[in-house]
Amino acid sequence: MNSIGKVSIILLIVLLTFAACESADFIYTRDGKIECGGDGEAIKLKNNPEATDPTFDELIAFIKADPTDTKNYIKSGPNVYVCADFAEDVHNNAEAAGIRAGWAGIRFQDTEEGHAINAFETIDKGLIYIDCTNGRDFADNDNGTQSWDTLAYIEIGMRYGILHIDRIASSPYDFYTLQYDFYADCEKAWQDYKNMLDAYNKEVDRYNKEISGKVFTIGSSEEQRVSAWKEKLNQQEQTLDRLEKEMGSHWYESEFSSCTVKDIQIHW
Repeated sequence: MNSIGKVSIILLIVLLTFAACESADFIYTRDGKIECGGDGEAIKLKNNPEATDPTFDELIAFIKADPTDTKNYIKSGPNVYVCADFAEDVHNNAEAAGIRAGWAGIRFQDTEEGHAINAFETIDKGLIYIDCTNGRDFADNDNGTQSWDTLAYIEIGMRYGILHIDRIASSPYDFYTLQYDFYADCEKAWQDYKNMLDAYNKEVDRYNKEISGKVFTIGSSEEQRVSAWKEKLNQQEQTLDRLEKEMGSHWYESEFSSCTVKDIQIHW
């Protein structure tokens, strides 16, 4: 009996420092400071006057193809590159591709730290937030993750949430899928799955210890007992496999997943 692999919790480490820098005619925070990247240089949004609002499918296709999420998150040093820089590159790449994009700064309650993501006004699904910040350097080394493109779920007064865009693409495109309640339901479903998986793995360990080194006579009460036990575990494994296909093998979290959104400011 082989147990299912351990659950990987992917932590997207993101940090935005809202600091003033020596420049002008760029984008500003609510308190009048210029938005800057990790290196202290002003964020420069390159807007394309011919860019238009995309459909939701066009947006997802662009985000999947855009390589920004493959860049390393670097918190300090000469090559510093943080969420503000990720959002700047996604914005400028989208505009260059003819897609109107926004750079969005989020403030949270009870913390001075903020976060930067992107906003897109789709013509069929409305306002969509995208977070492409790469957390590879701060995640489990064996998580096997290839993409860090996520859809952000934002509701003032609620915790910041993200879901991988493949999780959204595999769900029915309806109003509910893009609402915060959908994220909350997915989070609960993932926690239920994780609890079920943990219980299953413990039961597998008990089963393996029970049968280790023993020989059971076919038809005996003991053989029937362990056979029924094994069948129950097989059924549980099938259920877990189905749930993993529905939800994916990883759960994406932001550094700010425990933070409550205070407000968000979009720069188009």
